[in-house]
Amino acid sequence: MSAALKLYSFAPFDRAARVRWTALELGLSLEEVALSYGGGDHKEPAYRAMNPFCHVPVVQMPEHCMYESVAICQYLAEKHPQSGLVPALDSPLRASWLSWLFFCASDLDAQGFHVFNYAMLRPDAAKREAALRLMTPALDVLEAHLAQHEYLVGDSFSLPDILLGHALVLLSLSKALEPYAQLRRYRDVLAQRPAAQASGLFAILQRA
Repeated sequence: MSAALKLYSFAPFDRAARVRWTALELGLSLEEVALSYGGGDHKEPAYRAMNPFCHVPVVQMPEHCMYESVAICQYLAEKHPQSGLVPALDSPLRASWLSWLFFCASDLDAQGFHVFNYAMLRPDAAKREAALRLMTPALDVLEAHLAQHEYLVGDSFSLPDILLGHALVLLSLSKALEPYAQLRRYRDVLAQRPAAQASGLFAILQRA
């Protein structure tokens, strides 16, 4: 029997990793479709029909296709509320959960990618340092928060932790976490989760 979800991605650590990890936390079956960035698979008409922006990830579901990794993760989590990845609409944690979710999806993701880009993809030491300086206030806030809390929202693992965990892998590869003991501790806690291990996201740190 084929998987209910088909995930299109480039690499184990691209933004599709968020979807893969989320699906595994939810106990969902995934069929993986690896695309060739250099080969231009993401620009072919069949893929463009699923995502007109030609980005990854895309998830094919029985009822429709979705793109944008955070939208996919939130959609899947809300379809499986018993997982604990998303609080109920009337939960007192809902506002905090949404705030952290969108912070991780917007400011943190954009700033972290600039650091990763200039550290790993297009190495430029001066631009990496400039990008990291811009990100330092956000990392300082996260460090202080995680010194007081096990996870981002309350004391339970939830979807924003997956987004932050993904960002911390990229920042670890960029050698940006040395001053942040709490972020490294938190990253290592996340890496021990069975779904995180099965996602393959953290395995790249062992090879770096």
